[in-house]
Amino acid sequence: MNIRKNLSDTAAGLMMQRVRGIKIVRALSDIIDNLIADAFDSVIGASLANMGSKIAVVATGGYGRQEMTAYSDVDIMLLAEKRDEFSAKTAELLLYHLWDIGMNISHSFRTLEECLEDAMEDITIRTSLLESRFIAGKRCLFEKYKSDIYQKIVFRKKSLFIKEIMQDVDKRHKKSGDSAYLLEPDIKEGKGGLRDMQTLRWLAKASLRIAEMLELKRIMSKEEYAQLIKAYDFLLKLRVCLHSISRRRNDILSFEFHKPAAEMMNIKTAKRHHAAEILMRLYYKKTAFIFNALDKVMDLSHGFYIQTQLDFSIKKLSSNFLLSKNEIIVRDRELLKNVDNILEAFYIYSKTGKKFSYQLKTDLLNRAIYISRRRNTTKSAAAFFLKILKGTRVYDTLRQMHDMVVIDRFMPEFGSLRHLVIYELYHKYTVDEHTLISIKNLENLKNTKDEKSQFLKKILLELKQEVLFFAILLHDIGKGVKSSSVRRHEEKGYRAIKSILERFDLPVSDRQRIEFLVKNHIILPKLALTRDSDATETVITLCEIAESEENLNYLLLMTYADMTAVNPRFWTEWKACLFYDLIKKAQQHMQGILEKRFEISDPIINKFLEDMPHRYLISNAFDEILTDFSMSQQLKDKKVLISINPRGGGTAELVIVTNDMPGLFLRIVRVLSMQGLNIIRARLYCSKSGFVVDKILLSNWCDICWEGLEDELKEKLQASIFRDSLRLKDQEHLLNISYDTKFLKGIVDLKRFEHFVEIDNETSTEYSILEIMSPDWLGLLYAISSRLYLNNIDIISAIINTEDGFAQDIFYTQCDGAKLNNEAVVKVLDSIYKVVFKALDSG
Repeated sequence: MNIRKNLSDTAAGLMMQRVRGIKIVRALSDIIDNLIADAFDSVIGASLANMGSKIAVVATGGYGRQEMTAYSDVDIMLLAEKRDEFSAKTAELLLYHLWDIGMNISHSFRTLEECLEDAMEDITIRTSLLESRFIAGKRCLFEKYKSDIYQKIVFRKKSLFIKEIMQDVDKRHKKSGDSAYLLEPDIKEGKGGLRDMQTLRWLAKASLRIAEMLELKRIMSKEEYAQLIKAYDFLLKLRVCLHSISRRRNDILSFEFHKPAAEMMNIKTAKRHHAAEILMRLYYKKTAFIFNALDKVMDLSHGFYIQTQLDFSIKKLSSNFLLSKNEIIVRDRELLKNVDNILEAFYIYSKTGKKFSYQLKTDLLNRAIYISRRRNTTKSAAAFFLKILKGTRVYDTLRQMHDMVVIDRFMPEFGSLRHLVIYELYHKYTVDEHTLISIKNLENLKNTKDEKSQFLKKILLELKQEVLFFAILLHDIGKGVKSSSVRRHEEKGYRAIKSILERFDLPVSDRQRIEFLVKNHIILPKLALTRDSDATETVITLCEIAESEENLNYLLLMTYADMTAVNPRFWTEWKACLFYDLIKKAQQHMQGILEKRFEISDPIINKFLEDMPHRYLISNAFDEILTDFSMSQQLKDKKVLISINPRGGGTAELVIVTNDMPGLFLRIVRVLSMQGLNIIRARLYCSKSGFVVDKILLSNWCDICWEGLEDELKEKLQASIFRDSLRLKDQEHLLNISYDTKFLKGIVDLKRFEHFVEIDNETSTEYSILEIMSPDWLGLLYAISSRLYLNNIDIISAIINTEDGFAQDIFYTQCDGAKLNNEAVVKVLDSIYKVVFKALDSG
């Protein structure tokens, strides 16, 4: 007899009929019940009736709860009136017969007295016996057990029993990851899993005298009870699927089982989510119901083992909130219809270190709907939120806000990360959980005693905590942005957070730093783990992005928070050493440039260094700076100095030193475009005295290089730079080249990108900062710079980056020596949208 095949076939048939999970496991339990009952009758027989009368077969544990799957153990207890030769022989005959027919039996043999003794010594035995159910044998013996022994198992030393159950919950959750939002969860032992459902039942029996599931309605609303049963049903059905697909007893819902489990549960792919994603979102939602229900029962059971003197006095915490029985309560529940008061509740939670009363927790969860999703954050609510980020209980407070769905309403952009499954290498948590754990790990640094973490702790205590935590909260916001774009999540997030930060009325410096951190939060791992950290170019790249030692420190802590939240083992000592080493080299470079500058006795060189912007000093090695200085000195005799320096990977850096003039960058780009040279990076540095140092990295220099190209390029650049006027109409064919599809780099792929143009008129007091994100295409820079020139906009400085076919360009601009006025801003944006993206929109 193949019992497992029979169970598997039965389960598969019931799944196809879309039978509920509770009914499936009970049907499988019934099959086992009948097999055991038949076995008992056939083995004992008429000749052994006398022996059989002394024993009862009792289902315990999961089998006792009727939660059978095809690969579950069958837990039985052979209950005897007394331990004698007849009962022992009966038990032996029955067990051998069950093993012979292929049944996976886990058994125990006890008398009535031994049941109580064993239960009092071992909590595992005690909870297993709580699920006792009669199968075969002497029923009156089982009834005696239920009426006498069972009651003692439930209620003897009740307070200690309840305490042990609650302690076991904490231990089990920590062992299984201490989160319900694992990408590969343990659906039995994990947070909100089936074991928590069982724990709920044990506590309800011991502390609340609730014997049956239906009686839970005494402590739950009709809706809460319905949600709990649906969640329980879902997990049972999922476990049946997982065992059937695995063909073994397996409770880990690993990646390989997501898709087949979704198919078996008849979950279909929707417009926005694949079936596997929908399955996981349902799982997280259902486990949340179970854990919240367990939390409620634990709260109600708490008083049975905590013998403390309660303070019945009421203390005023604010005009709206009070402290009663050491818990936070609200003066009037109607106050929670106001977003300011809801945020104040969490601020008080953060500030006092006290817990919400269960009633207040329920009210906050139910009143979250009063927070408008229209992104019109009030000043008072924003102020409370920032105070929370400055406090000493940041993770705990944000966790409460997230669990009560408050943060989803208050900041809908973060709400889009809820239960979001992204299949990324090494990642263990959903995106929202990863973010909260990032904050938790960073906050834990403040109190760490670990010697290896003291370096990070010292840095953390010197930085603005609220800025760092806000940046971490938003760092993966781009993963929740639904679009056809193939841009990286940090770029999408950088664009998305701008509107969020505007709602919080942050100082410009704080806002800039948060934007910087979100946009660049993966740059340190990228450089340290995929580049040669000893290479000067790697160090300078990091310095150029960070611009200051303070930003380097922020990046290091951001990296620590992000990487330690990928999974508990992802942050390793050797990785930490790589990050520390690169940060140290970058700091030494920044400090060294200034130190060497002060060591120079030549006043002419010092004047050159003082004349150049701070960004120039950071972005160049000292020997490069001296070379640029030498070229600048020759401007007295020559109007333009040009050098072309081959670099690694077939690239070359074009360096142009000349006096600044309107349309200079356009003149340079025009020549490079006509020569078929592709710009992947450009750094334009304008001195205070009016000369410029432009450094342009060309990606395809070696591909098209021929003898005489360097001389021809220099000649054409000189001619273009000093041409009396720019006749753009005569060069219109260059613009048209950009829109010919044969010149576009994969127009089908380009359509998957989104483009972004913004002019920031607040960050700088001198310049209007034009920022453009777009797929790269031949003539893009020429199109941008020509539109600026035609609108009389001067490019004072620029940072041009092209990577993986995507351009991220920033231009510091002025009009008539000043920032652009509102009219000019509108005009420039309109011009660039119409011309620069014509190819994408028409391609």
